Amino acid sequence: MAWQAVLFGYALVAMPVFVVLGVVAQVTGSRPVRRAAEIAVLSSAAAFAVALGSVAGDDGLQWTLVVLLVVIFVGGLVMHVRSYFRSS
Repeated sequence: MAWQAVLFGYALVAMPVFVVLGVVAQVTGSRPVRRAAEIAVLSSAAAFAVALGSVAGDDGLQWTLVVLLVVIFVGGLVMHVRSYFRSS
């Protein structure tokens, strides 16, 4: 149970970090900061999904949330990788 608490804590800490990095990226226009914000939100979604999925059990609402987080993670990962191949 301890590792689920660590993942949940990481997810909770990573979300405000994402918001701050996103604001800094918008203000400065810095591409590396934008990449860091994307990685923060993707890792947070993945950590939250794993933490919830390990304790979800038979609760349909929690499994729905886990599936939604996985979809967000996979969609964000695809968009993140595609942005490397787009011309600027």
